[in-house]
Amino acid sequence: CLNFGTLMGADKKPGSIVHLGAGALSGITSCVLLQPFDLVKTRLQQTQMQTHARGIGTIANTVQSIVASSGVRGLWRGTLPSLIRNAPGTSLYFYFLNHTKHTCLAIERRLSNDTTRTRLSPTSNMIIGASSRAVAGFLLMPGTILKVQFESSLYKHAGIAGAVQNIWHTSGVRGFFVGAVPTAIRDAPYAGLYLLLYEAIKHQERTIAKQRNVLIPETAVTMVAGVAAGLAASYITQPFDMVKTRMQLRPREYTSVAQSFAKIYNEETIRGFFRGISLRVLRKGVQASLVFTLYEWVLRSTGSREESSPTKLRA
Repeated sequence: CLNFGTLMGADKKPGSIVHLGAGALSGITSCVLLQPFDLVKTRLQQTQMQTHARGIGTIANTVQSIVASSGVRGLWRGTLPSLIRNAPGTSLYFYFLNHTKHTCLAIERRLSNDTTRTRLSPTSNMIIGASSRAVAGFLLMPGTILKVQFESSLYKHAGIAGAVQNIWHTSGVRGFFVGAVPTAIRDAPYAGLYLLLYEAIKHQERTIAKQRNVLIPETAVTMVAGVAAGLAASYITQPFDMVKTRMQLRPREYTSVAQSFAKIYNEETIRGFFRGISLRVLRKGVQASLVFTLYEWVLRSTGSREESSPTKLRA
């Protein structure tokens, strides 16, 4: 089985439609399955942290409150705007990732004078991951605004159309891009770090498998790498996720990135930036693993990849 470097660099590479479709499928699946994590995280982050309410107890209380008021279905509130944002967002991310990868690979081949090169350098992996996520994230920012407001209990939108009209009448076009800066600062480093770690971990897994002459399913390789990379990248970028959420839900109180950082730190100390961290880290780790595993499985299933059954892995 091949790594991500060769995944999209083989002679018989999938077309753009396949990448868009694979991205959409993985985005929809992860969005529906993991929406409760996002909902609870948003509810925790929307208010200031109280000294008497932290940790697992707070999460449990939040879940109980949601179920008591809206039933179990309430945990999936905001799923539709999440789908509107995540399905095309994931598709665009993998689309840009594929095309940027080919550009970087062509440049590296010229610089190294090696036309047979199939693996990108760690630096290139970080660049293409960050740039692809930043572009896709900015284009889908209106969907992000809708998603966060529907998940929050601070807004009572009756539907998507009503939410769009309310944001437009209240803030105009700018209202659909509130928090774009902290979102980009969060997403670009996250995606860059994620792809860097993801490829490095996969390469290490394959190297160990080859040295020990063991057979490992490609799905297991991508899932382990996805979870590990997602956990690490999520924790590092958590403060920006908190700032983004506060700016998007309470724009009158949190007016800029610098002011938001200062306000959260002064009122809640450094711990305030990590409110909801366990939910985000768990969700991102599982989501990243699920998304990349499904994405690569779809590409292999198109017939353009080697069969996905367990084979001896090579570095």
